[in-house]
Amino acid sequence: MKKLFTLIAFVVLVTAFFAGPAFANGSCDTIKDGTITDSAGNPVVSGYDQYGYNYQAHMFNGTYDSVDRVWGDISYTGDDSDPPNATVDDKLIMKWSDAWLSNVDCDLNGKLDRGLVDGTVGGTSKGWLTNHAEGDYDSDGNGTQDAHYSYFVKIVWVGPGGSLWGEYEIVEKVLNDPAGGMTGLLNKVAGPGLGLNDQWTTTP
Repeated sequence: MKKLFTLIAFVVLVTAFFAGPAFANGSCDTIKDGTITDSAGNPVVSGYDQYGYNYQAHMFNGTYDSVDRVWGDISYTGDDSDPPNATVDDKLIMKWSDAWLSNVDCDLNGKLDRGLVDGTVGGTSKGWLTNHAEGDYDSDGNGTQDAHYSYFVKIVWVGPGGSLWGEYEIVEKVLNDPAGGMTGLLNKVAGPGLGLNDQWTTTP
């Protein structure tokens, strides 16, 4: 199958749910209120939707085909956060912190808040996100999917100057792809954790 890649962690969530400027509000709308919508104007629902998103639980469980909330529309990026052999039918699980994308609307713009920290909406995803991809691919070009891979990556917000998308860093990457000659931990930042900048760059 044709190799397909997507800028999973950032572009998808930005286009689906964009929060406005910082705005502190004592009362936030919730998904159950029915007032929060996606980029197409459809109400965000509790539990998993047709694409595999469960915004209430901060999770996605679907495929590369559905990650951008448009069936059959995958774009090639070659981004460093992508697994090397991703195809349209591969499984993808994402999890993220509340500061990355919350499950409430505190600035009352009808969208889920990004960068919600201490009741203030910053408009930029902070915190952390993980991607876990798994699938099969044709390793020798004979038309048969004879190889299996699994891929895991942790991404955190670090502020301006990050090497990924200008404000983010990959703090851990694991690839198990025996046919491709790559198995195990590819890289890991020394600092532990999945939180904000000072939670993973400060060593104990």
